[in-house]
Amino acid sequence: MPQETREKILQAAIDLMSLKGYSATTTKEIAQLAGVSEMTLFRKYSNKQEILDCLIEKYTSSFRSKKIFTENKLEYDLEIDLANVSRTYQTFMNENRKVVRLAYKESGTHDEISERLTANPRLMRSFLIDYLTEMKNRDKIIDVDIEVTVLSFMTMNLGFFSSQFISVKKVAVVPVETFIEHSVKVFARGLKK
Repeated sequence: MPQETREKILQAAIDLMSLKGYSATTTKEIAQLAGVSEMTLFRKYSNKQEILDCLIEKYTSSFRSKKIFTENKLEYDLEIDLANVSRTYQTFMNENRKVVRLAYKESGTHDEISERLTANPRLMRSFLIDYLTEMKNRDKIIDVDIEVTVLSFMTMNLGFFSSQFISVKKVAVVPVETFIEHSVKVFARGLKK
């Protein structure tokens, strides 16, 4: 039961903060939406900053735990592996769109939020650099600037997510699986030997 109360508070906090921003959200509002007293909120979390810290930790740790990053699930087939990375990324971002919205909303005001949330893109970047370096060592891709190639791949995925997220599907009405299939095929074609 205590963990359930903590989760209800976290859910209420991200629901409110993603709409109003961190500063504009009060602990009273969080408690009310969570269906607990403000006193109960403060028994579970010492302050609003601790709630935010827990949200960010939950967000970053759930990305780190994705199987593609933690287990050797690679086939060293460029299209298959990059499609799996894209699928993992798109699914994760969609599931965590409220945290992403909070980061966008607080950019320029509370840059520490955005800074801490960059742990996930840094993990993905590191993973992709290692992966493409190995593909290059296996002579499966052409000689390219791996850093720039990784940035291009990540930007392509972020761009699709953003077009769905920010414009509420008004820019692109392509299903995510169609995007992944097509974009990865084109991207891999440019890299394969």
